[in-house]
Amino acid sequence: MRRLAIAALVAVAAGCGGSTKDVAPPTAWRTAPTPPLAGTGLLTGVSCVSESFCFAVGSRLRRLVSHTLVERWDGRSWTVVPTSEPDDRRSTLAGVSCASRSFCVAVGSHFTDAGGHALIEAWNGRAWHVVGSGDPSLTNVLSSVACSSPRFCVAVGTTRGSRPRPFVETWRGNGWTVTPVPGYPGPTSLSSVWCLSGPFCVAVGQHSSGDVVLTTAVSYDGGRWRLERSPSAGVFSNLTGVSCVSEDWCAAVGDRIRGQGSRTLVLRREGSWSLRPSPSLSFISGYAAVSCVSTTACVAVGARRDRANRTFVTGWNGSAWNVAASPSPAGSNILSGVSCVRAGHGVECFAVGTSGPVSGIGGKPLVLHAS
Repeated sequence: MRRLAIAALVAVAAGCGGSTKDVAPPTAWRTAPTPPLAGTGLLTGVSCVSESFCFAVGSRLRRLVSHTLVERWDGRSWTVVPTSEPDDRRSTLAGVSCASRSFCVAVGSHFTDAGGHALIEAWNGRAWHVVGSGDPSLTNVLSSVACSSPRFCVAVGTTRGSRPRPFVETWRGNGWTVTPVPGYPGPTSLSSVWCLSGPFCVAVGQHSSGDVVLTTAVSYDGGRWRLERSPSAGVFSNLTGVSCVSEDWCAAVGDRIRGQGSRTLVLRREGSWSLRPSPSLSFISGYAAVSCVSTTACVAVGARRDRANRTFVTGWNGSAWNVAASPSPAGSNILSGVSCVRAGHGVECFAVGTSGPVSGIGGKPLVLHAS
């Protein structure tokens, strides 16, 4: 399926939500120092359970070989945490979700000479370890995971091939199992998932119908997955992130082609999905991820491009999405994930991505912090 260049560089991330009491999104963003890394590195997802505990995941290249990367925030600084990637180490992590300080799941892909397959790692409070996927196939990759408790998680992605299909695995406390999920007749992929206790989950992505790319949304009510009718805008509409504060209120973000460029795309679910106005600061603007802690406090992140990619952050205050000033170091900067939590009477957020030369080689993890 065709992907906009800016969207191809970003991945989806799972964040953490809270209750629906009125709070406002943060507006003062700053760069957070990260540990020095040898080679190229990037962060694609982040999940926080409090203002003093977060995990961010991604990958780093050493001698042109991809390795998983995990960093932890302890309230004072970010540190690299060892992972337990497969032996040949050609692996990447795309998303992470923490249900508590002692239970987190990260998902991505592991590649061999025969192809790639789903990679799942779990945090038990002491260390990360690889856990068995429900399907050892070499055609499935995972892009996002959401855990509503240590006994319920959902990971979503794509079954690759001539006609990509949505791929879902479910954790119920005793192993991962492949779960049937409906798709469209044309190529379909899922990019992001969000789950609430109940359980209730929403996953989003895209599907193709001829030369047109349209939004995809599916929901889970504890029994089975169902397709939901989601609006699109133009010949290309792609959803890359979703966040829910209740079964009746979710926000989904992505991008859409308009003319020769791209614009941000926002849908809201209040019983049904609807298109919502969203700002775009440049000819090419797109969202990668969103995190909501209430119906009046969401943050969406991604990138916009003029001469180079620059960080792009907007906040939902209950009535409109507003652009927030966000730092962009010299070179190319892309935000791929965001996670927000309640902190005192306000909201604290971390956004992650990559910063580096315009060529993309030699980039380093980028973390922005707002409170």
